[in-house]
Amino acid sequence: MAARIRDFDWSNTPLGSSADWPQALRAAVDLILDASFPSYVWWGPDLVQFYNDPAIDVNGSKHPGLLGTSARTAWPDLWGIVGGIAERVFTTGRPERGEDVPMVPDRGGPKQTAWFTFSYSALRNETGTVAGLFITGIETTELVRAQMALRDSEERHRLVIESWAQAVWETDANGMVVADSPSWRAYTGQSLQEWLGYGWLDAIHPDDRAYAEQQWREAIAARAPVNADFRLRVPGNGWRWTNVRAAPRFGSEGHIEKWVGINIDIDSHKRAENELRISEERFREFGRASSDGLWIRDAKTLKLQYASDAMEVIYGLSNEAMTADPMAWPALIVPEDRDETFGYIERVKAGESVVHEFRIQRPSDLQFRWIRSVGFPLFDERGDVSRLAGISSDITEQKQLTEHQGILLAELQHRVRNIMGLIRSIGNRSAVGASSVEDYRQALEGRMLALARVQALLTREANAGGSLRDIIEGEVQVQAYHPHQFNLIGPDIILSPKAVEVLTLAFHELATNALKYGAFSVPEGRLTVHWSQFEKRGSPWLVIDWVEEGRPPQPPPTRRGFGSELIEARIPYELGGMGKVSIESGGARCRIEFPLQDAESILETDAPMPLTTFGGTIDMTGAPNLTGRIILVVEDDYYLAADTVAALRGAGATVLGPCPSQETTHDLLKTELPTHAILDLNLGGGGPKFDIAQLLKARNVPFIFITGYDPDVIPPELADVPRLQKPTPFRTIVEAISQL
Repeated sequence: MAARIRDFDWSNTPLGSSADWPQALRAAVDLILDASFPSYVWWGPDLVQFYNDPAIDVNGSKHPGLLGTSARTAWPDLWGIVGGIAERVFTTGRPERGEDVPMVPDRGGPKQTAWFTFSYSALRNETGTVAGLFITGIETTELVRAQMALRDSEERHRLVIESWAQAVWETDANGMVVADSPSWRAYTGQSLQEWLGYGWLDAIHPDDRAYAEQQWREAIAARAPVNADFRLRVPGNGWRWTNVRAAPRFGSEGHIEKWVGINIDIDSHKRAENELRISEERFREFGRASSDGLWIRDAKTLKLQYASDAMEVIYGLSNEAMTADPMAWPALIVPEDRDETFGYIERVKAGESVVHEFRIQRPSDLQFRWIRSVGFPLFDERGDVSRLAGISSDITEQKQLTEHQGILLAELQHRVRNIMGLIRSIGNRSAVGASSVEDYRQALEGRMLALARVQALLTREANAGGSLRDIIEGEVQVQAYHPHQFNLIGPDIILSPKAVEVLTLAFHELATNALKYGAFSVPEGRLTVHWSQFEKRGSPWLVIDWVEEGRPPQPPPTRRGFGSELIEARIPYELGGMGKVSIESGGARCRIEFPLQDAESILETDAPMPLTTFGGTIDMTGAPNLTGRIILVVEDDYYLAADTVAALRGAGATVLGPCPSQETTHDLLKTELPTHAILDLNLGGGGPKFDIAQLLKARNVPFIFITGYDPDVIPPELADVPRLQKPTPFRTIVEAISQL
């Protein structure tokens, strides 16, 4: 059927081309094709049909014409029975069953009525709307016929037994076959002589023979009924699973007169069990392979019934711990997200499918993580929500990438505006002193190319500067006649992004002027650039000397140009140093000094990638460090206690408890000694209790009260104990403990 569905011209159906099918339809079709029992998908308002190979036997001569047709017109003789069910499920979304529906499938022989039980379930699209039906069929012909037979009179009782059992037989009191059983011989193909005595063992599969004989001999010895499953040979050298049930018939004096037994063919049941086992193993393999967490919970108790291995990685808590305590999982959710998460759970319990995002604090490493949970209901045979299932994904990195994208966008807007301003400034200043449009074009082009080189250097990686030698060499080597015309002397120094930006433009101006008027204007001209590092006012500084020699005599310049302004004005203003340019007889001389310190350039890319997730009120980033403190927590509210523990551990403390009562606290203090403690006064109701407080004071353990009671309820001998009024921010608790 997979090939037929693939090759079918769907463009002539209401569904259109298969390339345009929604993902929900594709998944549903894949599901029925993998099923080992008759299965159908009826999709869309027209209930367009799909079915799998096992359903061909049910469809009979209607195959393959049923594919792609509307179920309403394809089954006119049955629609009066199943149509109402299908329409209700499509309307309400609640599953229903059609029990023992009579059909007359054309199976190539005489036409006979067969009975089928069909299960109808809603298929939902990506928006959660019912878009189709998933129908599975199980032939119940034998069961229906057996039920009919059971309703007959007692005189037909034996016929009913024989229609159910494949063989009926008897043995003597010692378990030896001494009487004929035509039904056994018909079922196994044995002759009478092969059947008598213990010859029946020869009809049993070699792998099951020892087991069958042991079960029979133990039953005889114990004078007790036997109930065993094994494989029997059937005519044609095949094997089928049978269930053997036998019991002794006792005489009036308690002795065994004979044994009476039957064989029930359970081959289909065994094969179904095996297919179910294989299906369950595939599901387990899928769960083990998935990086997302798969889970199933009881709808009433929320007790975890199944959790894949990935759940432990995502939540940082063992599946055993989450299964043992239904409250362990919600305790991981940060307080700000917990109530909303419970609201989504209630919606799933009401029959909705939901997608929800929330934060947890993973106890394995105390990291705050973002979780996306897809939850959906599982219905029982009555159509009620009996279980909740879902898929949990850790989307922390995705959230951080989204946040980073927003930072990058804001950074890009800022950088573009600044670069536009810089380009405008360079354009305006290039026009000053230009003798012609061509002179202006050449000057502007050279400066834009220098700016582009700076941008390429600074965007290779975030917060990266550049090598001083590479910057100078990159500007002078393209202007010099030959490599020996310049000499660069100095150590390798990495400049900050801002220094790279300013100096690249400065050396471009110097190199360009050297080509026009200075050392590079003649082959015999020479340039020496020397730099070194020195200390000034306790900070490292850089000094650079640019010296040209060998240029022909020229009249001194009559104006100060863009390069002079850049070096003598921008370097002091933006780098906090000094710059000086002079024109000597051999060419230009320039001296630049500035402090070596970090500074950003408008051309660099330095938007940081977020590395952490904010955990709300239990996020103790920047809180006092409680490392080394062992803190006892006594609080009877489960979630308040869990959140307090999370905050303390986030601040580095080791936590004892939490303890919900005076009894559990006394038991813990028999073996543990805290360095500090946090006490709730009203444990379990009934007013404030001070037994634990008196015990801690006697042991010189400093502690604080967290309570809703007014100060006047505290005994005078405990009046000096710090008291925090509920509700108390968790950071305040940490700060109060740090001051004890």
